[in-house]
Amino acid sequence: MQDCGKYTVDSWKPVVGKFIFTRESGGVASQFHQPSAIEPYSADVVAASRHIALGKKSGLAISRSSWMSCISMRRPRSTGAILEKVKSLGTAEKRLVTDDEFRAMVAELA
Repeated sequence: MQDCGKYTVDSWKPVVGKFIFTRESGGVASQFHQPSAIEPYSADVVAASRHIALGKKSGLAISRSSWMSCISMRRPRSTGAILEKVKSLGTAEKRLVTDDEFRAMVAELA
């Protein structure tokens, strides 16, 4: 996009932003298995990939994500504690939680 129009598109811009197929909130993330319910068009149309982000809006539905499912199988009681840490950091920092931060949270509770 930048090459053609000579400007940078905001990452969160609807329809064309690079994060259009990223979901954070619990309700929307719970429908991740049925993309047509939450996406304006298929990610395949633009060769994009889908992602679940962790942050202040993450809810129990996020526990079905591959990261949280992996933890739940090994330590079922840790899921809630990790989710609380994710929400706290996301709220305090006003941003999404990085993969490295998430791994540190998991390691801390392991």
